[in-house]
Amino acid sequence: MILFEIRNNKKIIDSDFEIKTISNQTELESVINDINTLINQFNSEYVWDNMFNINDVILRILENQTLFILYYKKNPIGYVFFKKIKNNSHFAYNLYVTKKTKRPKHAAYWFYNTVTDIILCDSERIEVQVDDWNWAIIDIIKNIGYYKIDK
Repeated sequence: MILFEIRNNKKIIDSDFEIKTISNQTELESVINDINTLINQFNSEYVWDNMFNINDVILRILENQTLFILYYKKNPIGYVFFKKIKNNSHFAYNLYVTKKTKRPKHAAYWFYNTVTDIILCDSERIEVQVDDWNWAIIDIIKNIGYYKIDK
């Protein structure tokens, strides 16, 4: 595992994308079908032990974690979770943008860049752990401005 962090960010604009922020049960109920769709898409694209399910999503929201859902032309295509950790910091995890839906190549980059900016409005830093084989994610976070740290 490689540990990265970021402390500031730059904005990119794309009008075909929309992001919904889910931080409580009421907001979650309004997008439950979209989350199920995304979980099913993930499971059809990847074989991943211990992948979360809808009950895990509900528990994460009850634990005050934040879920961002990415939409492209009104269709759900991705998600990422953030949880607050020590010293005004957040930990980001489970970033996913589907390859099953036709969308711009920069969708994952745009999404993660934008939610990073949103979280950094109220947080000093964001940490993310990435497996050293996952060059797609490493490329995204490095291009956004995350940098490797030693723990």
